Amino acid sequence: MSSPPFDATIELAPRPSLRALTILFWLHVALLAALMALLRPGPGMAGMAALVALSWVISRRHPVFGFGPNALSRLTWHAAGQWTLHDTRGARWDDVELLGSSLVHERLLVLVFRLPDGEQRSRALLGDELDAELLRRLRARLRAQ
Repeated sequence: MSSPPFDATIELAPRPSLRALTILFWLHVALLAALMALLRPGPGMAGMAALVALSWVISRRHPVFGFGPNALSRLTWHAAGQWTLHDTRGARWDDVELLGSSLVHERLLVLVFRLPDGEQRSRALLGDELDAELLRRLRARLRAQ
């Protein structure tokens, strides 16, 4: 069986990443544990713990991981090379540019886009958002670029 050509359109509808949420949770727990081990009880520790809690509240629903109204919910990589993006509010952008600052790694993809109005949007893919075969095709095509 031959693999599909790289010039085929790739349609992505990634789910929110529960793996990213889990990693962020344990990262914040580890940070709190380190603070408890390194700082003496008092206002300094309470302030630092409050900052970690604020970080958790902000990052746990971040659009880059597929949560919230500004999250990219559908990404289409057309055969000609241009991208079309949709967010969860229903906004659509055509002729979007994938920036060279995007990261392609075997366990993590960070796609950074420039919208036609100059705004940048990103989407991180940790592997649990898409079918494994679709993710493999996307990774292979990104590496070929």
